[in-house]
Amino acid sequence: MNSGERWLFNLAAFVVVIAGIKSASAIIVTLLVALFVALISAPLSISLKHRGIPNVLSVIIVLVFLLSIVAGLSAVVGGSVNAFSAAAPIYEARLNDQLESLWVIAASYDIPIEANQLRQTLNTSGVFTLLSNLLTALGALLTNGFLILLIVVFILMEAASMPQKVRVAFERGEHEPFVSFTQFMKHLNQYLLIKTLIGVITGVAVTGFLLSEGVDFPFVLGLLAFLLNYIPTLGSILAGVPAVILAFLEFGLGSAGLTTLVYLGVNIGLGQIIEPRLQGQGLGLSPMVVFLSLVFWGWLLGIVGILLAIPLTMTAKLAFEESPKYRWLAVLLGPERPVNTR
Repeated sequence: MNSGERWLFNLAAFVVVIAGIKSASAIIVTLLVALFVALISAPLSISLKHRGIPNVLSVIIVLVFLLSIVAGLSAVVGGSVNAFSAAAPIYEARLNDQLESLWVIAASYDIPIEANQLRQTLNTSGVFTLLSNLLTALGALLTNGFLILLIVVFILMEAASMPQKVRVAFERGEHEPFVSFTQFMKHLNQYLLIKTLIGVITGVAVTGFLLSEGVDFPFVLGLLAFLLNYIPTLGSILAGVPAVILAFLEFGLGSAGLTTLVYLGVNIGLGQIIEPRLQGQGLGLSPMVVFLSLVFWGWLLGIVGILLAIPLTMTAKLAFEESPKYRWLAVLLGPERPVNTR
């Protein structure tokens, strides 16, 4: 088989795999979410085991912790989907009131503004529809919460013995595959854990501010800030738009401006200053890769795929970095000025 035929064969195999993932996207999403939850939870389980707690008991403790999180998410998401639909007419009326106020202020300063054009520009239906669709997708995912947690339990039960299994599997010949695997898992765990912690801090900070301001749906908007934190830069913008719009509709331009400043301060401070110091400059992605991964994984796995897009792409990048044969792909996926750590 010549090189041209090999490339054609690989392309055909890739298309078949993508078609299979697309047709089985529902179960694939469930498995991926379970895998990422297990990876984030594994350090806690292993830490408890190192403190002398039996493996089964440590997994049970983590499971109880995860169950409390799922219960909280279900309460937030379950009560919000219908509330958004019910509040839509109220927000529409508030939008008209705020636009009338803006029109009066603009007219007093002889600023020509077309009221209908301004109303079309500030149409909020698209934003709230997108947010409602995201909550609906999360609600559907939470209905599979039992299956996800069951998979997580089995993964965590195996996590403690997995390094030993890999070591035995590669004991014949060179040990480089084992070293590469352990390095890959270490970097992946570090990336997901730090990203999750930064997201939690972002969500808590946003929720606290919105509660103090009296903006509607503070817990939903905080959850949105946490989830979209996995998407660099663009996620912060998408998370801030509904909060700014709600602040504007409820309290006017002053509150909207303050909300914008708070979102910018939290996301710049945590996402642009603290997180790069914790993660390391070499763990970034090219802006073009971020955009393309959102489009690709969103098309392949739906709206949940958009949330998983960057973790999945970072997983591939970290795997490529540990392979001398495919390290060039990691460089192409990375930022504009890759850091040579080798």
